[in-house]
Amino acid sequence: MKKLYRQILILSAFTLLFLVNSCNPFDDIYLNLDMDTEFNITAAGSEISIQKDFCLSDFEDYQDNKDHILEIRYISSAYLTINSTPGLQGNNLVLTLYQADGSTILFKYTVSTFIAADYINNPLKINLTQQEIDNINLYLKNPRDNKCFIAKLELSNVTASTLTYQLECKTEFLAELKIEP
Repeated sequence: MKKLYRQILILSAFTLLFLVNSCNPFDDIYLNLDMDTEFNITAAGSEISIQKDFCLSDFEDYQDNKDHILEIRYISSAYLTINSTPGLQGNNLVLTLYQADGSTILFKYTVSTFIAADYINNPLKINLTQQEIDNINLYLKNPRDNKCFIAKLELSNVTASTLTYQLECKTEFLAELKIEP
């Protein structure tokens, strides 16, 4: 009889441990939303100014989950050179993110000396202030609204090894989607 009680006790202990440590199907689910915006520039002047519009709905992870998103939270941003004319450089690289209206700035990030080759396979982390992060999160407050943005890239005093130069680059905006279970 002692053996039977011992086996029941051990079985009960394992069952309890399993129930306590098992996955809760009601835990929150999080997905990363990577919003890449590419810029392809061919120019000959000493100034670059280009902008791209994009919306949350342009990205599959948002589209697939838009009816179940509880929250969108900004995580980080980066700039990356994909390809460029050798020797391409300039002053005051300015990366600006606007709300869809084109006049409300969410963040503005400046690099005083820019050498395109420095950021090939070596992303430039865009460090934002807490206020800028709060502005982005406030703009994303209603996660089921398809928010749109304007990303702008500006560069002055551009020089390169050739008269006509080319810059292919992208900015990445990483956000976290909280999905209802």
